[in-house]
Amino acid sequence: MSFHLKWLGCFAAFLWRESTMFYSITNKSKPIVKTILFFCILLLGILPASHGEAGILDQVEKELVELADRVRPAVVSLSPYIAKGAVGQGLPNKGRPANAGAGAIYNAEKGLVVTNSHVVRNVEKIKVTLKDGREIIGEVLGADEDTDLAVVHIESDIPLTEVQFGDSSKIRIGQLVVAVGNPYGLNDTTTFGIISGLKRENINLSRYEDFIQTDASINPGNSGGPLLNIKGEVIGINTAIINYAQSIGFSIPSNMVKHIVEQLAEHGEVHRGWLGVGIDPVSEEVAKRTKGQEGVGVIINSVFEGDPAHQAGLKIGDIILKIGGAEINSPNSMIRVIGAITPGQTINLDILRQGKHKIMPVKLESRKKRTTQLATLPPTMIPSGLGFTVMDMEKGSQQPGGVLVSEVTPESSAASMGLQSGDLIMAANGESVKSRHEFDRIVGGVRKGSSIFLLVWRNDEKFHLGLVREN
Repeated sequence: MSFHLKWLGCFAAFLWRESTMFYSITNKSKPIVKTILFFCILLLGILPASHGEAGILDQVEKELVELADRVRPAVVSLSPYIAKGAVGQGLPNKGRPANAGAGAIYNAEKGLVVTNSHVVRNVEKIKVTLKDGREIIGEVLGADEDTDLAVVHIESDIPLTEVQFGDSSKIRIGQLVVAVGNPYGLNDTTTFGIISGLKRENINLSRYEDFIQTDASINPGNSGGPLLNIKGEVIGINTAIINYAQSIGFSIPSNMVKHIVEQLAEHGEVHRGWLGVGIDPVSEEVAKRTKGQEGVGVIINSVFEGDPAHQAGLKIGDIILKIGGAEINSPNSMIRVIGAITPGQTINLDILRQGKHKIMPVKLESRKKRTTQLATLPPTMIPSGLGFTVMDMEKGSQQPGGVLVSEVTPESSAASMGLQSGDLIMAANGESVKSRHEFDRIVGGVRKGSSIFLLVWRNDEKFHLGLVREN
């Protein structure tokens, strides 16, 4: 290798390093990054080509073309299935169908296709179009809205091609990726970019969030298609974009996909572990009070009677640091870790209690589906002075405890903060609430115009509300 080639190689490496660093600062640099990347590749390709050799640019182009040719037969297009004779059958297709998306053949032998749950929502059958143009009516085996994943079964007389899954735990920011999908009905579309972020959460796209962020072009219709590394391995399933932003797309990590798909294919649903606690982040104030560290672990704000945490002896105020060796640094991370554990397994929790570390084994149960139950006897409703009334739960109710919000006064402070009839109030000003009399006692100690903080349970979710006593 000549001196000039070595110099060009070093220069290109420097440009790549600086451009990826600049990219991490702002997404607006995407065109600059890709321009610099192309310039780097071009520089490295010019000189060898001048010596009669293939050139690195030619080699990169060849690898990308081969990757696309290898993977595209395993990517399918999904669209709504309209049975013969059904209303709308034979009508012209005006625009992209609402449910149109993509999928990847996960298991060719069994005919399993992985896609997004929102692509197959509210349907049992869906039309699957293969790369060669064949149309097959697929059966939805199962869908999991908590992760936005679904599995479709197809049958084919001709052998299918399947994708190969990679290890998403090994991917890094700046890594080149390729996305394949069906944007706006344009089948067999391939785009490229880089991984621009990892472990994205609080996006409010699903319950279990651990997204890969990419600047590879993802548009409506790409949903359910694969995100590939340069080896052609699936490292994610594309799921969503941010409509008001440019070049921000999200993919579900392949390791999560494999875990969910296997359960959906076998059981038609996902069985998740359940601990039975309410949790909050560890704030600066909480860290000082508990001798913990801000942003490390989660603090327990409620323990549901009879559930695994209660049986194991966990208490309000305990800080969960690790679960089965996995570090916990946010409520979302704990939800993901617990949800990935099979019910019935016993795991060790590393907790901090009053400044001392403890290891506590807990046997997880299946996640419970709780529904609000009203009392069968005519209830006595107690005005709270906060713009709503409460009532006791029916004896024998499967609810975790608390009092039931029976009515919310329109235009009250409670209504403006989003409190709804049917909500459960689990605690008030840090005190556990087990009856309407307890709740009335706590509220009675709050002066008019003063604040009271409520821990509210709604649809298997917990949140806090701060209200001002009105009278």
